[in-house]
Amino acid sequence: MLGIGNVLQRDDGAGIRALETLRGGFSFPDNVTLIDGGTTIFHNMGIFAAADKMIVFDAVKLDGPPGTVYTFNTDDYRVKMPRKATSHDVGVLNTLSMMELIGQKPPEVIIIGVQPKEYGTWSEELTPEVAAAIPEMVRRAVEQLEKWGTNVVHNKVKFAL
Repeated sequence: MLGIGNVLQRDDGAGIRALETLRGGFSFPDNVTLIDGGTTIFHNMGIFAAADKMIVFDAVKLDGPPGTVYTFNTDDYRVKMPRKATSHDVGVLNTLSMMELIGQKPPEVIIIGVQPKEYGTWSEELTPEVAAAIPEMVRRAVEQLEKWGTNVVHNKVKFAL
């Protein structure tokens, strides 16, 4: 699993915060890795290349109200996402396209994103709407992992899934 975003720019850090919540509340088998990818997805191409399946957490700017959680598979993402829906230099779509161009098979990717309220404001705190959406992002990720046959152990969950 890959969390992307900038925790210093308010809601842009939602992907990292979802990843941190998973890390603190669950245990995973050895074949599941949780990675803070920061904001430069291109530098994470090796992570994509090494994976068969991947869940990506991010803040995505669409038309929903702040805190709306979206789940896309790669095909949905290609159709529904504007080319510049995140603040990152190279997005997930660009990375997957680059992999195909150089002959690498991209992994199956599920994107779990949340509509930000404040994007680019200097703060380490999420807005209340986005903070309230983190449990739903985590719930969707756990559900997807279980669909893929991964045994997820709930440790010390501090919120209701």
